[in-house]
Amino acid sequence: MAPTTKEQILDFDVDRYLNPWIPHNRLYILPTWISRWLGYRARPQQEPHTILQWPFTIVATIASLCLVSGIGNYAPGIVAYHPPVIVASLGASAILDFNAIKSPLSQPRNAILGNTFAAICGVAIAKLFQLNPSFERIEWVSGAVGCALASWVMSLTNTLHPPGGATAVLASTQAQVIAMGWKFVPIVLLDSTLLVVVALIFNNVLRQYPTFWWTPSPVGLQLRREEQSDQAHDKAAETGLADKKAPSDASSDRTLHRERSHEIDYGKDGSIIVSTDWIQIPGQVELSEEELQLLRNLQQRLLQAAHEI
Repeated sequence: MAPTTKEQILDFDVDRYLNPWIPHNRLYILPTWISRWLGYRARPQQEPHTILQWPFTIVATIASLCLVSGIGNYAPGIVAYHPPVIVASLGASAILDFNAIKSPLSQPRNAILGNTFAAICGVAIAKLFQLNPSFERIEWVSGAVGCALASWVMSLTNTLHPPGGATAVLASTQAQVIAMGWKFVPIVLLDSTLLVVVALIFNNVLRQYPTFWWTPSPVGLQLRREEQSDQAHDKAAETGLADKKAPSDASSDRTLHRERSHEIDYGKDGSIIVSTDWIQIPGQVELSEEELQLLRNLQQRLLQAAHEI
């Protein structure tokens, strides 16, 4: 059942409005030598032993931070802004991007947009507090307010990235960043993007990154059709035209519109069917996201085999 307007307001989720317009992941159509470095796998990636992950984590962290620091200290177009030697919050981002790569907080959407939104909030609050001639005495208040605003904006946009809190604080408390003003925002955007690029290279040697680019939830046309189906069912129920079935029957009979390579049907049949057009799962069976991803990977392999014929 689709959430009511009151529920949508009280439990606001921006993805409810954005996901219907986000395109499906189409990485599987790219050559393997490209899609692999963007996180796509035809079959689930098995995690290597921890002791094998450590060298890549160490080298990737050094490489990424040296890269962004080198650009900040030597790139002609950036040196003129007099940025800090290194944006301190990027150290925390590196821990997430190269170590906790399965966490939603370290996925590209969060790592790039979260840090950038935090920089915008931090600079905006710092500029506002600078209207007070005693700004130097209340920098700590400005930093606290900037961090709070950044936290809210990241939560609002589903881009939570803990290092963003430090990014927002720096905009009010570090002299070099305060002097940069709005120029701090594109620097953070560039550095966060470069960290993700390095993460794509090093993490995908033995592991799989990212887990998702936007969200693990349904997106695109499939989600729009689901919402339309729910709305039509709710409207029919209000007018007394809906079938009078027990909740379990309604769940078992729920059939979604089929969209090539991404649709899942919930039917009465007790078997699981994977084809190039849809995936059928018994209505009474609940699968985890990992199990659903396994079925989607199998479906993509079928698609690839069909294309090769």
